[in-house]
Amino acid sequence: MKYHPDRNPSEIAREEFLKITEAYEILTGKRKLVHSLESKRTGSARPQQKERVREARKRHYEQVIREQEESERYFKGLLKSRGWKVVSFSAVVGAILSFCLILDFFLPHHYSEDRITHYSLDVYSSGQTVEKWVSLVKTVKNEEFWIEDLDFPFYGQYPDFYVQRSWIFQDPTNLVSIQQGKFVFYPVQYTYFSFAHLLIPIFLFPAFTWFYRRKTITFTILYYLSLYLSTGLMLLFLISNMHWLHLLTLGFV
Repeated sequence: MKYHPDRNPSEIAREEFLKITEAYEILTGKRKLVHSLESKRTGSARPQQKERVREARKRHYEQVIREQEESERYFKGLLKSRGWKVVSFSAVVGAILSFCLILDFFLPHHYSEDRITHYSLDVYSSGQTVEKWVSLVKTVKNEEFWIEDLDFPFYGQYPDFYVQRSWIFQDPTNLVSIQQGKFVFYPVQYTYFSFAHLLIPIFLFPAFTWFYRRKTITFTILYYLSLYLSTGLMLLFLISNMHWLHLLTLGFV
């Protein structure tokens, strides 16, 4: 557009526009590359510059129209595909899941009793400084929990505890130990609830894509992210830990 005759009437711009147009047609296969330079030296018949500019301008506009038509067909094809129906359905499901995940931060919790039977200790460190202790705890009910900062009072003196779970999806959030009349909370790691801040925006991708719907490369990227990443994670989330049943019963089962 910098050298287009409608914007830049100079002779240099015309020459550059001709070169760019011809190069584009060669690179896109619209014209064959002529390797011989003899015709240029012998002064063979060639159209005048003005005629060449008119032809180049015409070809340029035709190419722009063709690309717009191809883009329009591609965009309409996406919106009529089965994939778009999946994205539209995922937009509704993702919005519901995200809303319920947010509610789980504020609703009351479920509590169930359990007791530690085994544990293993892993240390996560950076350099020579220990940053975090993460332990795998196994219980009487054959459940396993990754928790931070396991200490002797918990597994040695007070092995009985309560599992605190979110209301709707019933993901474990804390192990609650009663030690000398005080409640001590041990956060549970590596659960869906602990990654909720990442899951919520991913689950909302399809809804954002549905509202965005523009003929841009951004829309295409969002479309495929929604179709494969978001939808896949939603399915995995729903079938894990009976989340689909907890959602249908709003956490009462």
